[in-house]
Amino acid sequence: MTNEQQKKIDWLSRARLAEQTASTLEILQKQDSRIIQKIEPFKEETPELFQNLQKNSSQRKEELIRLAKLREEIYQVILTIADEEIRNIFLRKYLAYETNEQIAEAMFFDVRTIQRKHKKALDLLMIPE
Repeated sequence: MTNEQQKKIDWLSRARLAEQTASTLEILQKQDSRIIQKIEPFKEETPELFQNLQKNSSQRKEELIRLAKLREEIYQVILTIADEEIRNIFLRKYLAYETNEQIAEAMFFDVRTIQRKHKKALDLLMIPE
């Protein structure tokens, strides 16, 4: 694997981390919404806490939007792959988070074929700087 190929893999793999982060933020968002509802009657007594929870909620929403945009950016780059078969490999690998084994089984290839096609496509793929 060349440095350039690894750089592209790292760039494409950001979607998985974004998905994990988004899931965590959604959990926190739900928890804070429940807390805000519970302390609403005491809003006057704990204004700073109430404001902080609302601020955190707003920041998480902004982060979720940023993560969705990141995923969309990766999706758009993958769509530039002309070969539909290879495009499907990349969609499955980088946005559906499937392993090479899962992709091979779903697409009726052996794992080495998936690896070979993936590596070849990495050389052709153009990612933003």
